[in-house]
Amino acid sequence: MRVRTLLLILLPLLGLTALASLLHHSHLQTASLLSLSPQPPLEWQLLLELRLPRLLAAASAGALLSSAGCAVQARFRNPLAEPGLIGINSGAALAAALALSLGAGLYGVAVAGFFGGLGALLLIKLLGEDQDGNRLILSGLAVSTLLGSLLTLLITLLPDGSLRAVTFWLMGSFAGAEWPLALTLALAAPLIWLALFRHWRFLNALQLGEDAAFYLGFSVRGQEWRIVLLAALAAGLVVSGCGMIGFVGLMAPHLARQLVGSDSRRLLAVSPLLGAWLTVSADWLSRSLLAPAELPVGVITSLLGAPFFLWLLRSQRPRHA
Repeated sequence: MRVRTLLLILLPLLGLTALASLLHHSHLQTASLLSLSPQPPLEWQLLLELRLPRLLAAASAGALLSSAGCAVQARFRNPLAEPGLIGINSGAALAAALALSLGAGLYGVAVAGFFGGLGALLLIKLLGEDQDGNRLILSGLAVSTLLGSLLTLLITLLPDGSLRAVTFWLMGSFAGAEWPLALTLALAAPLIWLALFRHWRFLNALQLGEDAAFYLGFSVRGQEWRIVLLAALAAGLVVSGCGMIGFVGLMAPHLARQLVGSDSRRLLAVSPLLGAWLTVSADWLSRSLLAPAELPVGVITSLLGAPFFLWLLRSQRPRHA
């Protein structure tokens, strides 16, 4: 499918889904909003202070995770790679939870999440160097399990007051999103996407291998470092601000690959919109399925992503198997 045609489909779809999520269980009506007629002050306050920052955070988080997923899959030449599956999310969560338990603010937690995700990614890179795709995923799962165990140990040592906050945060949710977080993610999403998009030729060359990329004239080590840093920053920001929201970085790039092929320029053009649509839809479902109760968004994405991953893993088997 042509990228332009797909964008003309995805943009209205994302807009309609966002509008439906914004007005869900609200007394504000679409026609009234378009006509700018007077509305109850409480409804406007609900819309501006709770719904809009939550929606903006959800869309930005989806775009960040899918951009990071594209970068990680191209770097490791494996369509099964994803920030959550190879340990980036776990590393970011461990560092961010530690910062949160120490009373750090929004930006302190974000910085800790970035360095935690970066450390996990570098460890995976070290363990997965010169390995095939399946062993790379197994190395990532092992590191993710180790970091998850350390996170569990940290949680058991926390006092009750910090325990509740960290536990709820780890489930993944946009419920507590306020304007500072939403604006931070909304500013980071296009900047990180643009920085990754500038490397689309290098990401394409990496599909042929590092040696091929080097002989094509790319500075492999330098550009790899930049991609690694950008992927860790994207995942770290989302995890530190919204908790563990898995599989978006796997589903969005793979769906985009099925629609537009493996060209990184096309993938990076389409994947962020698909990721934003996935997280906005998951947030809408989290508020709708058990209303007035609310499910964590991370539960929704995991329920969708785990079967998707198993199907993708099965489809990646060699034919002779």
